[in-house]
Amino acid sequence: MKKQRWISFTILLLSAVTVSISQLKISPVMEEVASFYGITLSKSTMLMSLFTVAGIVLAIPGAGIIRRVGPERLLLLLMSCLCVGNLLGGTTTQLPILLLSRLIEGIAYALIILTGVMLISKWFASSGSGVATGIFNTFAAIGSFVTMNGAPYVLNKMGVRSLWWVNVGISLLMLVLVAVFIKSEQRENQLVGNEDLKQNQDLIKEAFCDRKILMLAAVQMLMAFILFGFITGYPLLFTQYYHLDSYTAGFYSGLNGLFGIPACVLCGILVEKTKKPLLIASIGAIGAILLGVTMVFLKQPIYILHILSSAVFPGGFVMTSIFCLGPVVSERKELSGYSVTVVNMFYYIGVFFSTPILAGLAKISWYLVAAVISGAAAMSFVLLQAVKGGTTES
Repeated sequence: MKKQRWISFTILLLSAVTVSISQLKISPVMEEVASFYGITLSKSTMLMSLFTVAGIVLAIPGAGIIRRVGPERLLLLLMSCLCVGNLLGGTTTQLPILLLSRLIEGIAYALIILTGVMLISKWFASSGSGVATGIFNTFAAIGSFVTMNGAPYVLNKMGVRSLWWVNVGISLLMLVLVAVFIKSEQRENQLVGNEDLKQNQDLIKEAFCDRKILMLAAVQMLMAFILFGFITGYPLLFTQYYHLDSYTAGFYSGLNGLFGIPACVLCGILVEKTKKPLLIASIGAIGAILLGVTMVFLKQPIYILHILSSAVFPGGFVMTSIFCLGPVVSERKELSGYSVTVVNMFYYIGVFFSTPILAGLAKISWYLVAAVISGAAAMSFVLLQAVKGGTTES
């Protein structure tokens, strides 16, 4: 049984990594993609932001969807959306259809975290959920590292369209693996029709009225804003502010994903051992404050230390802890899935606004970017202390 759950978990993790690769495939080669489709660089950023729109729209109904479909079947549907979206994107030359393809891909991004958290809480109900959650949270870091290093290589060898066709192949493989190895359970005694809809609405309203859920969601939003600001902003910081060449800047920027892998696993182990996720998240928020303050005062020997810290503190310590807290923060077990959906919605909002806001501020002053990041991290710390004051965690 233990072996089977880890096999299923590995397939879940690889599915999430596939979603992340599909999400980020345009980011490291945005100029080449813009040139190929004959669009401006600002329009090409829509291909990134639209991917996140589905996450904002589907976050709230996500809990109702997962109750009706089941997390196993939903994972199968998400891989199907990823395959269809990339297939559509790889065969079109028209921007509107390309944007539509990104929206279809974004459905997978919208629900993969919720699906993963719910499957982990199910598979590891007796023990190991903290470690499994920490490992699962590495999917974005793995995807970032693979894409930042792999997308330019794929584009140079096979052309712009290959970015979509490679993802068709990967998502199709994951679709087959999910279908073969992750078995769906029979779903009994489901509510139907108006009764089901009313119960969903009542639980959603209750989740939105839960003070602790809202504060955790706000922290997740702020940390997503910070983390993705660094992920997508490091190349600009190193080229525009520190005047490094694009290859060196790309190398440094890709390290965030590499460092994020052990950082998330370490946090998952710490949460499992200490049972103090709020304390670990608070330490991460303090680290994020220092990241913002120091980002405009770096010297070459400590570039790597700063990138390591950006992986450890916002992504590793804070966000992994909140992923662990999401299903259990409410005193009512019925709100488990809905608390995760609220947290996820705020997470997607943070991701959506991060790059355009911070890139816009960078045109004015990188000191302004540093101030905004530090302020967001400080606000996160305050909110975490408020959540801590309302729980039994010491």
